[in-house]
Amino acid sequence: MRYKKLAAVLLAGVMGGTMLLGGCGTRINQDAVAATVGDKEISLGYLNFVAHYSQITYDSFFLSYYGEDYWTSEDYVDEDGLTMEESVKAYVLEEVELQYLLEAHMDDYGVEITDEDMEAIAAAAEEFMSENTDEAIKAMGATQEYVEDYLYYNTVYSRMEEAIEAEADGQLSVDDYARRTFSYMEIDTVGYYDDDDEYVEYTDDEREALITNLELIAVLAAADFDGTAETYEYDVSTYSYGDDEAAEDDGGFCEAVIAAADTMAEGDVSEAIEGTDCYYIIRLDSEDDEDAQEEAYEDALDTLKDEIFTEVTEGYQEDSDFEVDEDLWAKVKFTSLFSIDNTEEDEGSVSE
Repeated sequence: MRYKKLAAVLLAGVMGGTMLLGGCGTRINQDAVAATVGDKEISLGYLNFVAHYSQITYDSFFLSYYGEDYWTSEDYVDEDGLTMEESVKAYVLEEVELQYLLEAHMDDYGVEITDEDMEAIAAAAEEFMSENTDEAIKAMGATQEYVEDYLYYNTVYSRMEEAIEAEADGQLSVDDYARRTFSYMEIDTVGYYDDDDEYVEYTDDEREALITNLELIAVLAAADFDGTAETYEYDVSTYSYGDDEAAEDDGGFCEAVIAAADTMAEGDVSEAIEGTDCYYIIRLDSEDDEDAQEEAYEDALDTLKDEIFTEVTEGYQEDSDFEVDEDLWAKVKFTSLFSIDNTEEDEGSVSE
């Protein structure tokens, strides 16, 4: 699983104001060892805090839509038969396991957490604790130590991710991602939206008349592409492609359009090109779109980095001896509900 870099942002958001809606939480033995990774012991208290901190994010999005029982409601069971609570708790375990595994491999990549880092982490954790009410702190299961640990392991994750993904450097060349860009009108030959925004299918006669008229539209477009599109109320979109363009069946653009674009010079406008239930008229805007090329290269590089990071971390997880005390972990329940309140008056505080 690839984790998003949200932790630091979300922590700042919680310090920006979180309101506890209700619930009294579940009493747990915070010092009990709930999981182990190798010789590292993870307390139930820490896992409880990470779980509830993750819960806050979900509550801020889903509570107003799904209602206060959505964590355990059968209405929101996933494809694996897990309730929302069970699913998020499973994610938390994977998240924590991976963070501990990444820490264990820091020396492999020369990654360090400096004294200055730890001072900044301690200061941020102290601010978090001071900005939130005792009631909210209790509901989250937060302590200075847990917040520091959370920030520490997220820093480890970020540094390790950067170091592992650096293996992608030099593996790709921007020259391999040359791009041609065209603008296009897509003319639906099945139907149209009327004045009431209702989709109406063409009759056979209307469709035949439309297709016959496309030759004239293409001629007009050759003289004034954008003006013709505006006259006939067709949207104009752009598309960039290169030698790595996927087949149409695999998500690529209409193959007939790509073939036509390959034969065109910059500024040329095509005749009407038949697609699936539509026709296209295109204008080649650039034979060598440097911006699109750079974007395609960056996208490919990001994909490669993701693949490298996933391969490395999945290898760590395959060799992991992560063990969880399921009975202890079952005691963590999302019985308190949270919502983000970032009003200026309440900024920096948490109230119950």
